Amino acid sequence: IISRIFDTYQKNPTALPPAIQQLIPEKGLETAICDYIAGMTDRFAIDEYQRLFDVTVLP
Repeated sequence: IISRIFDTYQKNPTALPPAIQQLIPEKGLETAICDYIAGMTDRFAIDEYQRLFDVTVLP
């Protein structure tokens, strides 16, 4: 999940929240993405994966 999220952000930085996009010139794309992902909880990472890839979760 994490690798796929990272790859998606790397290929499409506009998928990142605007606040993270603003950090890219200062930190660089990969570092900004890593910092953002590192701060994600497991639940948020799963929700973000579902948002990015339109995955339906079955109960």
